[in-house]
Amino acid sequence: MIAKVIIFVLIIAIIYFLIIPKFKSKKPSDSGESFVECSKCDTFVELKDSTLRNGKYICKECLK
Repeated sequence: MIAKVIIFVLIIAIIYFLIIPKFKSKKPSDSGESFVECSKCDTFVELKDSTLRNGKYICKECLK
């Protein structure tokens, strides 16, 4: 009985740590169609026209 519970928990752990993270997107795609908000001027710019600094996106105009 206890062995069945341990096997069940191991299967759930494998699914949680190995399979589910593959479906989550960790960063936006680089297709150029994604827009992000500049943390300084609050405008929306394309992802390719922004820079990631300290976990926040900054547009190229604000970097100047």
